[in-house]
Amino acid sequence: MIFQRLDKFRKPLIIGLLPMIMLLILRIESFAQSESSDEPRGTNVQWSIKNEAIFITYDLIGDPGEKYDVRIIMKRENDPSFSATPVTTEGDIGEGFFAGNNRTIRWYFRHDYPQGFQGEGYYFEVRVTNITPRSTWLYYAIGGTAVVAGVIALIVSGSQSKSKSSSELPLPPERP
Repeated sequence: MIFQRLDKFRKPLIIGLLPMIMLLILRIESFAQSESSDEPRGTNVQWSIKNEAIFITYDLIGDPGEKYDVRIIMKRENDPSFSATPVTTEGDIGEGFFAGNNRTIRWYFRHDYPQGFQGEGYYFEVRVTNITPRSTWLYYAIGGTAVVAGVIALIVSGSQSKSKSSSELPLPPERP
């Protein structure tokens, strides 16, 4: 009896799930889009050497209330294949609220590269990524709905197979 009631909700359940699944697919595509012009960026990058450290200053153009992931890479003008990623750093690098002017990073380059660097033409790229907490309520809602729909579909399909098997019982053997 309860399975017959659930059976009449099968079609509305499927029709209700399709728009939610489409919405989920559209949201995934929006997360995969390329960078827009509104992306935060590091500008006015300057550097100087003092003692055993390189001091890198930059301005981060972005929303001060947003959290950013800031990374730096040292490059060389005459050698496009050269790339040095600083490890022993401190200051306005990593994850944090770094939007604003005159942000400073200290790189103790002798810890990472004891031999140092020879020549000229070095520069730094400041790579900034916006860290935004993504809303997951949509995923939980769609996932919960899918689980409930799956359970209902299993119950309904199970009741149909039980009802078919119970109505198609073989006849008892004839009496001698």
